[in-house]
Amino acid sequence: MGTTKSLKVKDDYSLYNRLLEERKSVFKEVIEVNKVGNNANTLSQIEDVKQEVLSEDVILIVDVKLNNHNFFQFKLRCKDYIPNPFFRFDSDGETHRNRIEGIPFEEQAVTPPHFHKFNENGIEIAYKTDKLLDKKESKALEDINLCIIHFFHESNTRLKEDEFPEIKILSNSLGLSFKSDDPNENMVYE
Repeated sequence: MGTTKSLKVKDDYSLYNRLLEERKSVFKEVIEVNKVGNNANTLSQIEDVKQEVLSEDVILIVDVKLNNHNFFQFKLRCKDYIPNPFFRFDSDGETHRNRIEGIPFEEQAVTPPHFHKFNENGIEIAYKTDKLLDKKESKALEDINLCIIHFFHESNTRLKEDEFPEIKILSNSLGLSFKSDDPNENMVYE
């Protein structure tokens, strides 16, 4: 996986920091993730985000793997600012390697779950919060509704005063789960 770089972030890192640190708001109390996104294996929902740092529109993207709802991503994005999300959370997936001078090789690998943000050199880095480093806390954050709260805290995003949205996955379906397992597996026929 290549390292993402942004000259825009590097050239005005204080603007990027303000974008992360200043309050952002969403307005849906329930985020319903029901539609297949750009990737056929992913359900995706986009919500508008109100913020005062950029004049361009910012969105929150919630992606959930179609066949594994424990694999999800939260992304804050402003295409007019930089093409990639400017802040992201991955619950699962690949280990990210921060190939940055000054970080010892053995500390460069950051396993999921982890956050992504840009550093002062405009390089996207992965990192874990104290909660993600704590085994019990990290286990609890496998729940998408607990994890969205952690993401909102880390990015200073809120619903109303100090509330957080609930995420419902496939709320427009019957709620049945289908497995691709073969029911005849391990059967012996004579």
